[in-house]
Parts: sequence; C-alpha cells; structure tokens
Amino acid sequence: MTAMIARITGDEAWDLIYPGYLAKLPEMDQGTMRRAMRNSSRVWVGYDEEKILACWGVQPPSLLSERAYLWLYTTPDLAGHEFMFIRHSQRAVADMLTEFTSLYGVTLADNHHAIRWLQWLGAEFSPIHRGVTSFEIRAKHG
Repeated sequence: MTAMIARITGDEAWDLIYPGYLAKLPEMDQGTMRRAMRNSSRVWVGYDEEKILACWGVQPPSLLSERAYLWLYTTPDLAGHEFMFIRHSQRAVADMLTEFTSLYGVTLADNHHAIRWLQWLGAEFSPIHRGVTSFEIRAKHG
C-alpha cells in the first residue's frame, strides 16, 4: 500500500470524505466542513487505496486577502503515514506562503495531532483560551 496526496476541488473532497467519515459528525460540524471545503481556494486529500487519511485546505476571506485560513481534517487511518503527510504539508504550505503573507486558524488545545502538525509547519500559537488556541504561520522573507 502506498499513500498518495492529490490536490482536488472542495466538492470532490466532500464527495470522497462524506460517506465514510463526515456523515458520522454532528450536523453542525458537517456544515462547517462543507463550507470550509467549498470556500477553499486549494484543497488536498491524502489517501491509501480506498482509505482517506486526511484532508486540508486554505480559505482566503476574500479574493484580495493576503492571509488565509488553514484547516485540517484527519481520520484514524492516518496512523502510520504521518511522515509522508508532514513532508507534503511542508511543501504545500511553502507554496501557499508564496501567495499569502500568512496562514492562520484555531485548534482545540487538546488536539495534540493537529498541534504537532502545525508545529512542524512553523506555527506560532497564542495562549490557550477556553480550551482553544489560535495559530499563525508567516512567510519567511529574505
């Protein structure tokens, strides 16, 4: 089995991920993921044969924004593929930072997998507030 990562549209990502994973989420979380996928300018999906490993994307608030919101959804099937996922993510984020001055978002403070991923990507975190921390990944200049 060989894991792969592909850039796809948000609608394609939804169609791939919804039946096996997102359909199990509460309705409000499904709506949040649907909007994130649909409003993203770039979406990637990691998969291994029929198993979805992760999906992430970047969502600029407007066409003229210099910053974009970075989101991530992982599945339990990611286990064992973390190194490949991080390496590709680093390349994808470096590419995104040629278009945007920074990427930002929020994560639950107890989501250790997401925090570790974000640390590998160079994120800086704000203090935890009510169980949530915000982050920012800035483009390196010069």
